[in-house]
Amino acid sequence: MRTPVNTEPGATPAAPKPARTQAPDRQETTAERAIEFGLRFVMVWVLIILAIVSDFLYPGFFDSGNILNILSQNAPVGLIAVAMTFVIIAGGFDLSVAAMLAAGGVAFASFSNHIPIGLAAIATIALGAVAGSVNGFIVTKMRVNPFIATLGTASLYAGGTALYCHSNPINGDNPNFDFLGTSKWFGVPISVWVLGVVLVIGWVVLTKTVYGRTVYAVGGNNEAAKLAGMRVDLVRASTFVLTGVASVISGMIVASVTGTALAGVEAEVTLNSIAIVIIGGTSLLGGEGAMWRTLVGLLIFGTINNLFDSLAWPTATQQVVLGAIVLGAVSLDAYTRSRRRTGG
Repeated sequence: MRTPVNTEPGATPAAPKPARTQAPDRQETTAERAIEFGLRFVMVWVLIILAIVSDFLYPGFFDSGNILNILSQNAPVGLIAVAMTFVIIAGGFDLSVAAMLAAGGVAFASFSNHIPIGLAAIATIALGAVAGSVNGFIVTKMRVNPFIATLGTASLYAGGTALYCHSNPINGDNPNFDFLGTSKWFGVPISVWVLGVVLVIGWVVLTKTVYGRTVYAVGGNNEAAKLAGMRVDLVRASTFVLTGVASVISGMIVASVTGTALAGVEAEVTLNSIAIVIIGGTSLLGGEGAMWRTLVGLLIFGTINNLFDSLAWPTATQQVVLGAIVLGAVSLDAYTRSRRRTGG
């Protein structure tokens, strides 16, 4: 309804009310941008400082042989960390990777004793895909929390592996069984080549493909992703398939190095792979992360292990340092998110 205008003689027209203006957004200062930049790359600075300290305490740290040794020793857990990055960005969690690693080693050794090594590798990878699919089905279709679901399947896979081999080690009698673990190409161990290729593929998929963008969307806002027509359940389930495949390949490498596959589950593999992803800066809440961050986390983890082993320091001290770094990384993630919410 229009407001009537006073038209009586001698009346003074009412002054128009000033238009309400929206307060401009607070401009981010240079100092705040510098803080944000520093927070984004803080783990890179940690890696640089750690490498300098390591070289000071252990002068042979930067030798090419030592660097290759770090990469080859941590290639199995690094492969799992690459796949775990997808799971965590999508808002999931996988505690069954150590059990699948053991199952992959046992399956590879057993298969290679009866069929050609190539077919044995393919069959083992297929087994890992099936195990990952089971995890994905339980989480997405049965609506079980990923923590509980994969904790249960970890026990299932570990027990099944032990029953299959009667808790006895299985020797790889195939003459090519040690190819993944001991062979080199241009002086670089095959396991390091595998890790490098998987890292590059993971980076390309996350940053350059529709699938990668969907993984971020699903982890960032599950409901919004559904409303946008994304196949949320399929995408989340597929990330568990990735950890299944990566875990059994890691098991193949470990068994190939030693020449023997063991059913015993190394629980630290699960914790270490998650720690690597977290240390790199990928958020446990999902929706944020990057493959280069996982690489940084892997290098920090490998440097700590190498330094402590070289100096013969106690494992307990190593655990304390690693735990402190993990807590620091999680706290940093929480602080960064808080700054973004408050605009401070």
